[in-house]
Amino acid sequence: MSFSINSNIGAMTANLNANLKNKALDNSLSLLSSGSKLGNAAYDASGLSMANQQSAQVSGLGQAIMNSNDSIGMIQVADGAMSGINDNMERIRVLTLQASNGTMNADNREAIQKEIDGLLESSDDIAKQTSYNGVKLLDGTGGSSGDGTFTTQSGADRGATQSVTMADARVSSLVGSIDVTSQSGRASAMDTIDSALTSISDSRAQLGASQNQLMSNVRNISVGQINAASAESQMRDVDFAAESANFSQQNVMSQIGSFAQAQANASASSVTKLF
Repeated sequence: MSFSINSNIGAMTANLNANLKNKALDNSLSLLSSGSKLGNAAYDASGLSMANQQSAQVSGLGQAIMNSNDSIGMIQVADGAMSGINDNMERIRVLTLQASNGTMNADNREAIQKEIDGLLESSDDIAKQTSYNGVKLLDGTGGSSGDGTFTTQSGADRGATQSVTMADARVSSLVGSIDVTSQSGRASAMDTIDSALTSISDSRAQLGASQNQLMSNVRNISVGQINAASAESQMRDVDFAAESANFSQQNVMSQIGSFAQAQANASASSVTKLF
């Protein structure tokens, strides 16, 4: 009667289990060292996809906050310039009233006219030179379409925008020319100046409303960014307490597997020695 040993099933089984435990131990160690349970797409492909989408949302909201803050700064620059133009117009109105008084002679009115001309030139310089990041704000040529309308990408998605239109504040658009040296010129100047002051007030009110809207938007999307970041963290970050316990368990099982494999190999060796 013949006797043969084709394989050692116990040793093979022990070897397989030991390899599986070692792999599980390596995976657990990788999770603990990286702090992310989605460091490898093989761990959780769908979870990684969702976490990456949340990450893109967080980044997009962060840029939207920066865009809104930039636009707020731009509006503040424009409003400050409009305030200067408004002061000049108020002074011109006072000078026009002074020139309209019957006690003024021709020389007095010429002197008043020179001051008015200087104020108009100053206002025109403000309107033509006021800019933000090299973009003119108050000459009617700013904005993405060159018509004075500025659009802010105020959200993380396409179409999430807010727009503000800045008035053309050049003297040619506000008042044209003012002449207080003649009676007819003084009469028409008052209506022109009052209309310009109303236009300036309306423009500043629109700027203020747009600034408040953008500030509210910053507050709202800041909360949204925090929530999105929290959701991403829940998907991506490792639970260190749970994974540490798992690591300890896998470590013990790996050691048991190595011991079992050694014993199975020793048994096979002993059987071989019998022959």
